[in-house]
Amino acid sequence: MHELQQVFAKAEGEAEWEAGLRAHFEAGDLDAVHGVLETALQALATPFAQECLAIAPEAVEIEGWAELVEAITMHEGEPVTGVTLAVANEADRAFEKGQTHHPYMMLGLYSDEPFCFSEADADALLAQTREEEGPAWAGWDEDIEVHLDIHGLDRLNTALLHHKQRHFFRDDAPAQAPARYVEYVLGCWWRALLFQQAVASECAIHGLPGGIPVVSGMVEMRPEVVMVHGLGARTVERERTSEVKPAAPMLAADFIQLRPAEEVKELTGLDLRRRVVETGQEDEPDEKRGFFARLLRR
Repeated sequence: MHELQQVFAKAEGEAEWEAGLRAHFEAGDLDAVHGVLETALQALATPFAQECLAIAPEAVEIEGWAELVEAITMHEGEPVTGVTLAVANEADRAFEKGQTHHPYMMLGLYSDEPFCFSEADADALLAQTREEEGPAWAGWDEDIEVHLDIHGLDRLNTALLHHKQRHFFRDDAPAQAPARYVEYVLGCWWRALLFQQAVASECAIHGLPGGIPVVSGMVEMRPEVVMVHGLGARTVERERTSEVKPAAPMLAADFIQLRPAEEVKELTGLDLRRRVVETGQEDEPDEKRGFFARLLRR
């Protein structure tokens, strides 16, 4: 029996384990995350776990970073001082069998008008993502069209969408969680790690002009963990002379619309089963929606 089967037997145990990983992400310690997940996947020793471990970080790449740097450099409006970056799946495709599901990327570029990115540290940026009403920069993105794409996650992403045990119902207080559920949870966190490693790699190798920070996460893809990358030397002019523009109801270009506030409801096992049948989405019903899922919608 895998040790996480006992840990995940209770929702509190699973939540505590995930909180530890989340803390490593928020601290920027991807090596620690990798160590925890690699050890757990090796101990699981299933074909799926081996498939996860076979995906090396360098196999996951983000396309279009050079174009992003160029667009920021050539932008004629207020200087771009902050970037949000997310990965998501197309809606209502979870049950399309026999197809590879390629996740797409979403991008938001911001100036210092709504929030002073150029002086904020990682803690300040992460604090904004925890605001119930959304961060101060919500809806203020600059109208700059840049297309980013991610490669190397398709096979794992498809396997997770079609995994046989994406939910674990604890109605009868089981003594241990199913091994396949543990496998699914580890796979989801491994996908998140690979995505964040790809962002970290681009920020470390190429960076963004002026050490612009990148707030990255996942939309309706478990886990919706948020991380800050790329904080570096600040070369952006601090003073702003133009008038502040009103918040826009839509995010720019190919980004996604703001998500309206939703009442958080504690769901029963029956509610969860109904949701799985109706939507097939990778919901995390036992937690409040993550930053990107609360802030954004397709």
